[in-house]
Amino acid sequence: MNKIKQLVLLAVVTMAAAGWLWPSQAAAWGRGHFYVIGTGPAGPRTATLQALDAIKRMDAIVAPDKHVKLFMEYVGKKPVLFDPWTGIWDYKGKMQQKLSKEELAKFKVERFRIRDERVKQMKSLLAEGKDVGLLDCGNPCLYGPSHWYVETFDPQDVVIIPGMGCDAAAMAALGKSTIPAYDTRFVMQTAPFSLMGWGVKDLQILKDMAKYPITMILYMALWEPDKLFAALGGILPPDMPCAVVYWAGYPDRERILRGTVADMGEKLSKDKERFMGLLLIGRFLEGKPYESAMKQAQKHLE
Repeated sequence: MNKIKQLVLLAVVTMAAAGWLWPSQAAAWGRGHFYVIGTGPAGPRTATLQALDAIKRMDAIVAPDKHVKLFMEYVGKKPVLFDPWTGIWDYKGKMQQKLSKEELAKFKVERFRIRDERVKQMKSLLAEGKDVGLLDCGNPCLYGPSHWYVETFDPQDVVIIPGMGCDAAAMAALGKSTIPAYDTRFVMQTAPFSLMGWGVKDLQILKDMAKYPITMILYMALWEPDKLFAALGGILPPDMPCAVVYWAGYPDRERILRGTVADMGEKLSKDKERFMGLLLIGRFLEGKPYESAMKQAQKHLE
């Protein structure tokens, strides 16, 4: 066997060995790792093969019951340590938005105490060389609540498995190009409270952005639609098209509500769903946005 063949054989063996050892590097690093696994928006059908493989290889799982049921084929008989969101968004079963001043004061302390106890439990397993996987919906690094836990670990102990966000599923459902789209300059992804503060009070940023043609993708935008669209209506043209994709990526539940800045607030107020929907705003929703953008680009070439 010549030297080239020996090198090729060595490379193949090395890669095969790496495949068998991944993802638990306890033998090499002396400890397990905390995996945040992006599972997509709607169960195994929209999860990546990497995510499904990671779930199967974990020693313990962190996830709410409904998430465990969705991925039961991959979770198997692994121990499920706890629901990571119980006590983080509620105080004794009462959602944070409905807490009294006294309850809110206790909640601010209690949620961190609960978080720290859970982190201690997971770190103990990592010290034993075990891998713990937290199942997070969509894209863990875009409004992913898993960072409540991620930031308490040494970065070297954390592995994030990317997942498809609901934005990708929503855009596919709408079947339009968000960019290029006419003369659109950029796509903005945010939530109303991130953009304008709680209570939708900072309107100056809307005025500044309205100077440019943009596509807006708004998460968690269904709570107070009247207030949100009153703000948007004061800045954007009334005929600006909007759409909400509910339950994006869920084949049996996905639906689309269309409207304009002028009437979308009223339409959303009549809908019972207040969370599982993504709001998209922009001219990309009408006509042939991609073709128009290409024709404009040709003019610049001339």
